[in-house]
Amino acid sequence: MKNEIEKIKRDIDEMVRLVKDLDVEDIPVLGELLNILSGMEGNELNGSDIPFKRLISAIKTYMGKLILEEEKDPGPVIRGTELLRGMVLSADSGSDLSIDMADIMASLGVKDFSTSMVLGPPEEASKEADVDQEIPTHVSFDKEDVAILKDFIAESRENLESIEIRLIDLEQNPRDKDIINAIFRPFHTIKGVSGFLDLKRINILAHKTENLLDSARTGDIVINDMVTDVVLESVDSMGKMLNSIDAAIQSEQFSFEEMLDIHPLLGRIDRALIQASETKGKPLGEILIEAGTLDAENLENALTIQKTTPQKKLGEILINENIVESRSVISAIRQQKATQQGAQQVKVDTGKLDNLVDLTGELVIAQAMVRQNLQRIAAQDQKFYQNMNQLGQIVSSLQKTAMSMRMIPIGSTFQRMVRLVRDLSKNAGKLIDLTMTGEETEIDRNVVDALYEPMVHMIRNSVDHGMEPPDEREKKGKSRAGLIHLRAYHKGGNIVIEIEDNGKGLNKDRILEKALAQGLIDRNDVLSDAEIFELIMRPGFSTAEKVTDISGRGVGMDVVKKTIEGLRGRVEIQSEEGQGTTFIISLPLTLAIIEGMLVRVGNERYIVPTLAILESFRPSLEDYFTVEGRGEMTKFRDSLVPLLRLDRIFNISMTAAHPWEGIIVVVENKYEKKGLLIDELLGKDAFVIKSLGESLKGIKGLAGGSILGDGRIGLILDVEGLFKVCDENG
Repeated sequence: MKNEIEKIKRDIDEMVRLVKDLDVEDIPVLGELLNILSGMEGNELNGSDIPFKRLISAIKTYMGKLILEEEKDPGPVIRGTELLRGMVLSADSGSDLSIDMADIMASLGVKDFSTSMVLGPPEEASKEADVDQEIPTHVSFDKEDVAILKDFIAESRENLESIEIRLIDLEQNPRDKDIINAIFRPFHTIKGVSGFLDLKRINILAHKTENLLDSARTGDIVINDMVTDVVLESVDSMGKMLNSIDAAIQSEQFSFEEMLDIHPLLGRIDRALIQASETKGKPLGEILIEAGTLDAENLENALTIQKTTPQKKLGEILINENIVESRSVISAIRQQKATQQGAQQVKVDTGKLDNLVDLTGELVIAQAMVRQNLQRIAAQDQKFYQNMNQLGQIVSSLQKTAMSMRMIPIGSTFQRMVRLVRDLSKNAGKLIDLTMTGEETEIDRNVVDALYEPMVHMIRNSVDHGMEPPDEREKKGKSRAGLIHLRAYHKGGNIVIEIEDNGKGLNKDRILEKALAQGLIDRNDVLSDAEIFELIMRPGFSTAEKVTDISGRGVGMDVVKKTIEGLRGRVEIQSEEGQGTTFIISLPLTLAIIEGMLVRVGNERYIVPTLAILESFRPSLEDYFTVEGRGEMTKFRDSLVPLLRLDRIFNISMTAAHPWEGIIVVVENKYEKKGLLIDELLGKDAFVIKSLGESLKGIKGLAGGSILGDGRIGLILDVEGLFKVCDENG
């Protein structure tokens, strides 16, 4: 009970913060308040349960009027929140609450507090009661069913594990129907078998979640974070209920009470379904039907009336005929209006967008500097501390919005490849189809512009080197027409672009033979498959026996490598001889911000890109070695990696006189690892990238700079450049 009150106290503290400067036009804040209130409705508060829950219901009802613009004054919400806070504090301390609720309840629209037992529309109250009756807490089964139940539990656990794995893929590809189907099917199976076994609670939850996923399958909703969260909650809840049944079987208890309350979760699933609905361009009647406030028959009757009185609008007819409540019609109209406004677009000069992004970056830096300088004041003044945090959230949201304005779908670049493939295949006398997925994936406009040329080179290679002529493919048992598939999706903080073909793949022996002939490798070198494939991106390298109009001069993949790395990305090649090749390009979503680890070397600050970091540790004396011909080495995961001293590369002094007195950050470039010796790790953050200017542009090992919170400059390290400097200096 103590933990529950602490949770309520935290929620109400958050409400107090949100309502202080409440603006009735700020729909996101109103929505956040409603979510907090909904989360508290199922909580118990000692003897204050009834007035506590009734007050929550009254505040929610009044907030609904604010959202529908039926009320303008946020004061009752503020006073109601303070009353909630008083109730919780009195329940926590065991004292009596002396505040008279009647006035506050009256301001919230509850005129007769002493006799009103149900707040909100009667139909909603009865609906909740029905739901409670449909979810029995009692679970019982016969001894003869134990074997079937054990099989069901084992199979369901496997299904739930597969759902969790698939949900990770779904977050990266929220519109992938195959993944959605792969998640839908296990829920469908659990629903069917649980219904057969009369496990009603599992059956109801599986059915509800299945409906949510079915809406995603049919395209009625788009998978978002809220949908993913409630599906994961469903998985966890089903797992707990399966554990309860399993425990009952083990103890030979064939009848027990299931204590897990799934009612709040069912409500969250409903809210996720509503929030994820795509209402763009939908008529008013369709919105009302989807909300459950109007059925098809009544809509048809209203449309018939409208034919005889065309001057009347549909919403007016629905209200006059008492078919739908006015608040539902107004809510649907506001929803319709909001989506129509959201669909409008304006053309903006890209130079202005770039300038906005730059200015937003400056604002982020300035805000960090202010926060750094006023930390001591903030620690002493709680109000100032809260204001600073709010400012930080606003600046962060502004930065994300500015960045998103420069994002465009990659589909336009993909579409340009259709004509290219058609022309190249015709010139080469080959049959090649091009398919695409993930065209709606968004990426920074500047990255898209720079990506076109590398994609052209890779498509050329796939057509000329990768694909066999139709007759040759037929002899191998393949279809006469080859296939190139372009795929784009988000993964972590990056965008991943894959160019996959089902051609003949890369010949490792032939690549090694050419590399030896050109002196790129030594005959004694032992290379992994990935390192062998990476050789084709060396300058001048080509396995083509003759130069064609399409490719063969050995300049294409070198351009690809340089361009992608110039965008802070990387290229990976996967291939299987006789089956095909896949080029995988990973790029940052934007070129304006970098995720990095701030480190100190002496008095200087450096930023190490997070993508390059494998691990950091403080070495012991026993971990330090010197190897003839290879210099200083440090032990890392049962192997030795070269030590790279930033103080010597940049000619600065550092605090740690010996490696075992400092910290080593192990970084990776392609398939090579080195340990950066530093004095201190200062923390991970997102840094606004600044150019070093023409005079410092050519310094190896540096990719740019960023202004830190204390006003100092942090230099962004170029890991590949550092490795080259280290190799050149021995």
